[in-house]
Amino acid sequence: MPTLQMHLRHTLAQATAVALASSAAIALALLLPQPAHAASALVLQDGSALRAAPKDAAPLLTPLTRGEALEVRGTQGDWLQVWDHRRERGGFVRAERLLPLTDGASALPELSAQLRLVRRQPGAEALGLGLAAAVIERAPADWLTGPAGAELLDALVEVNERLAERAQAAATPGQQSSAAAQAEVAARYGYPLRPVPLADGSQRLCANPEPARLLRGHPAARPDQQARAALALTRPECLSADTPAHQWAAVHAARAQALDAINLTELPGPLRNRLLLRRVGVLSSLAFSQRGTDATAPAGQALAAWTQLLPAELSDDDAPALREAALRMAPMRWAARPAVREQRLGSGQLVLSAGATPGETCLRWQHPNPEGKWLDTVQRCTHAWVHATSARLSPDGRSLVLAVQPLDGWTELWRLGRDGTVQVLPPSAAVPGLGMAEFAGWAPNKDGLQLLVAREAAAEGKVLRRFEVYGADFVQPQRWATEPTPLAAFQRSADAAWKAGSPLAR
Repeated sequence: MPTLQMHLRHTLAQATAVALASSAAIALALLLPQPAHAASALVLQDGSALRAAPKDAAPLLTPLTRGEALEVRGTQGDWLQVWDHRRERGGFVRAERLLPLTDGASALPELSAQLRLVRRQPGAEALGLGLAAAVIERAPADWLTGPAGAELLDALVEVNERLAERAQAAATPGQQSSAAAQAEVAARYGYPLRPVPLADGSQRLCANPEPARLLRGHPAARPDQQARAALALTRPECLSADTPAHQWAAVHAARAQALDAINLTELPGPLRNRLLLRRVGVLSSLAFSQRGTDATAPAGQALAAWTQLLPAELSDDDAPALREAALRMAPMRWAARPAVREQRLGSGQLVLSAGATPGETCLRWQHPNPEGKWLDTVQRCTHAWVHATSARLSPDGRSLVLAVQPLDGWTELWRLGRDGTVQVLPPSAAVPGLGMAEFAGWAPNKDGLQLLVAREAAAEGKVLRRFEVYGADFVQPQRWATEPTPLAAFQRSADAAWKAGSPLAR
């Protein structure tokens, strides 16, 4: 334990050094001549004026951003004379626009109380970072490695996450916000936002991960603090699209480890659900990245996390995370089963074999000829993940459907015909994002056998959820609805296993 504490103290000291080295009032002031009783203060309001003289009519030198640190060198009436080390200029600011900082460890209770208040205020993120830097400067090592240090890191995680969300919204055309200026202040405190490249060529601004990493490994962090840190470290929207394919397994394994070993019983219901939903998604992505090797274990863990959800504690705010977890987890029902390369289906058999190129899988639906020799009715090769255990044969033996997953979180429904045809039904017609198209049952009909399909997708900013009834092809559904209950075919013939196990039937 002493070794661990020394390591954490050293890590926190490094973080303190980064924060203080970039703080205009605390670090740079030490390098310049200053009065014997120099003090520091934080800017309280965006747009506070730094003026050339202690008058409202004096020339404006520059507008200041909330959270910036200034050195206080004197007082003139209702004005404070300050020095801005970043801009290397002095001036005057109205006293009510600044928060003076008291020196010494005796200031810790007051600064900590101010940080607790500011961390809950949208728009005050840079001020929260300034207060945190002031606390770190004044705190002894044992304070930082105790419960108070964990609370400090928890506040840093919260304000960094909210600042990233505000800065991302401000980057949207037509949006105006002070978040960009506050992001610059955050960078000077040692917490620059992280631009992450996305698949469409754009970038997303994500929070600096260092406070969350420190909090996740803090010896005095409570389970709820560990959970918030783990959620901050595993945001799916902050995964870089430039990650090479061979590195995804390691990326998802690290994300899964960050979410592991947190005591669920000590978490409040909503936070427990959010952690479990993230586990479902991360473990499903890990299983996909390990396809072809050993995906059974993470797929089973994803299913186990799904079963631990508390439905009564889910809220409207959880709807996007619930949809993502459901779409990623849906094919894990088959991935968690032992892999099969050959299985009998009626009078035929479905055979999987390695293709001509690395990672390619060829599936063959075979039937015997009069001499008893197996002949290929259908043969198709793909680099997608073929979930052979999802295969379902139609009652008349003329069609076979199964789930095929070309991308992480995107699963298609393939329909093989005895006439040699292969039809592919994607989750939606949009550019692939998150989505699932799956078999929901066979329904007898006077015009022929009908196929019941459930589809759900979140792609291109749109959400699709449909339950469809198809005839002999996938060209156009004969009937569809946004819920299965209005469709008589679903009421009569929906597959029992689908109703009991599919997250799309939720």
